[in-house]
Amino acid sequence: MSDKAKIYIIDFEDSFTFNIATEIYPYEKEIIVISHIDFFSSHNFNSFIKNIKTPHAVVLGPGPGSPQEYHDYYPLIAELKNHPHLFIMGICLGHQILALIDGLKVRRSQKPMHGQQVQISFENRNMLVQRYNSLAVYESEKSLVEIQLRQWDRGVSYQFHPESIGTENRYLFFKDLLTFIAEK
Repeated sequence: MSDKAKIYIIDFEDSFTFNIATEIYPYEKEIIVISHIDFFSSHNFNSFIKNIKTPHAVVLGPGPGSPQEYHDYYPLIAELKNHPHLFIMGICLGHQILALIDGLKVRRSQKPMHGQQVQISFENRNMLVQRYNSLAVYESEKSLVEIQLRQWDRGVSYQFHPESIGTENRYLFFKDLLTFIAEK
């Protein structure tokens, strides 16, 4: 892994991964797209954690399948989330993985959508975003409300695809990540 990269996009074998890099690239050139297998290998992960001394970001990208398939990564992702120099972003599958780590539930969406727009409220604005998912995050097993986005100190996650052409105001969804890595 490169010492120069400021943003690591973790590829869970999804065709949208490079769209995320393309969306960020005009604002930050130091990006690496890396396979989840390579990033979470013990040698690479331990080296990465040890060498992060300035603001960086890790994007847990979208991917096929269920977030439970990646349960071996949960302790490592929790370590990333707790690192003071890292901003964590989850998109679709990444959103679901982060939710499970935080004790939320993931189950079949009440309205599976693939390439459809839905309206959300973000930063006091209503806007359309593009969804591609069959699974969704819920607060509990009995909850009926799907959680489309989550924000916390040094992180954000989205069930939808902020990089998609069907998402309005795409830059806004990456703004906090870009602001964080610009800090010295």
